[in-house]
Amino acid sequence: MMQMQIFYILQLIYLLQRIINANPIHAVKSKNYQEIHCPQYETDSDIIKLFPFSVQLNPALTKSSMTHGLMTNGRINYIQIFNEKFCIPSNIFCLKYLETLIINNSYFCNSKQQINGEMEYLPEQIIKLQKLRTLQISHVNRMSISNIIGKLTSLKDLTISHVKYMSIPNMIGNLPSLTHLSISHVNLMSISNIIGNLLSLQHLSIFNTNLEELPKTISNLKSLKKLMLQNNSYLHSIKEIDGLPVLHTLDVRHCSIQDLPRNLPKLLNLYMPYNSLTTLGSDIRTLSNKENKEQNFQFDNNRITSITPEIRHLHTLSRLHLDHNQLHTLPKDIFDMTKLTYLYLQNNSFLPNEKQYLKNEFNKRNSKLKLYFN
Repeated sequence: MMQMQIFYILQLIYLLQRIINANPIHAVKSKNYQEIHCPQYETDSDIIKLFPFSVQLNPALTKSSMTHGLMTNGRINYIQIFNEKFCIPSNIFCLKYLETLIINNSYFCNSKQQINGEMEYLPEQIIKLQKLRTLQISHVNRMSISNIIGKLTSLKDLTISHVKYMSIPNMIGNLPSLTHLSISHVNLMSISNIIGNLLSLQHLSIFNTNLEELPKTISNLKSLKKLMLQNNSYLHSIKEIDGLPVLHTLDVRHCSIQDLPRNLPKLLNLYMPYNSLTTLGSDIRTLSNKENKEQNFQFDNNRITSITPEIRHLHTLSRLHLDHNQLHTLPKDIFDMTKLTYLYLQNNSFLPNEKQYLKNEFNKRNSKLKLYFN
């Protein structure tokens, strides 16, 4: 009986060993995690000296196209790694005072793919950089961000650009300090609803992507001040942002948007050239600035044929761009907009007599206005 039990135990151990060997991602540590023994380095300079490429510290003249670092009181707080042929060693994660890490067309030594700058994942050792405030990654062919990024609780600024293939984990929603998020020039069609958890977010940029729609939870971002969504040609609607209380700048140039946003009480700058607008309807009255601050609205290169009289409620509108549309008349209410100082109407469908009438009326009722016809 005892021999039979021993046999079963040995067989179980054998099967467990087979499972562990067959599955490199096990419960203890993931496959891209390697322990780093940081106490062996006495100073930050000792760490940098072991890099396989040169990192110039505190250069007199810095350029965006050079690898360099900034040191204060013996502590390296900023590193930019640009276009390096040799991989980034894991001892970079021993720079415990590092606040800014910028990686351009370079890759980590323990990335799965080490050819042509491909970075398949961020090493999980990045969690050691607990003071990291800014992380920028660009011009890598392949990248997926590990869920470990959700533990970088001090991260305030995350920029990802020019990445051919990428995935974003839900753990990105666990970054309570994130105020700036920029994603551009990536093959991205959708954004997870988890973005609605980034309650500290003030600036959000998602441009030059294949984005088709905004997540509904973007309405949760009550601190959002600036939203940049230009060059998303598949984006047809931005209704999800209606009601954002402190948004002051919205840029949706070169999209396919068909309607105006609504209820943005602190809006100052609205950029909507090269969209699919056919009218400026009554919703435009909900975009008046409730703090009476000067506004700049741009609607060039749409297909606008009419403008509502409700535009008169934009009491602080200073610049209105309507070049390259299909307008043939304006509502008479626009003559009462005395804060309007620049009006661009080039390349529309105005007849000569209509142009002359508009010039005469504006000259009488708003002589400070600079009116531009073709």
